[in-house]
Amino acid sequence: MKLATRMCDECLFSPGRIVGAERMKEIVRETERKDTHFICHKSAVGGFDGEDLHGDPVICRGFYDAFPGRGQLVRIMGRLGAIEEVEVG
Repeated sequence: MKLATRMCDECLFSPGRIVGAERMKEIVRETERKDTHFICHKSAVGGFDGEDLHGDPVICRGFYDAFPGRGQLVRIMGRLGAIEEVEVG
C-alpha cells in the first residue's frame, strides 16, 4: 500500500483544496461510513513525480494525518509494516 509523503498544494485538507467545505465533509463522512481511506487525487490523475507507480492508488497524506487509523485496509497494512511512502506531484 502506498502513502503520499506529503500533502499536495491542492489537498482536501489544505487551504488550497480544490473542492468546497461541504464536499470535503461528504468525503470524510463517506470514508467513515465505508471504513476506508481517501485516495490522493493527484495519484488518481497521474500527477506523480519520479518513479512510475503503475497506477497503484496512493493514500492521501492529509487524510492519513487527519484520521490516523481510519480504514480497515490501512490498519491491517500498517500493522504488517506494508505501507510505503511515495512522492506525488
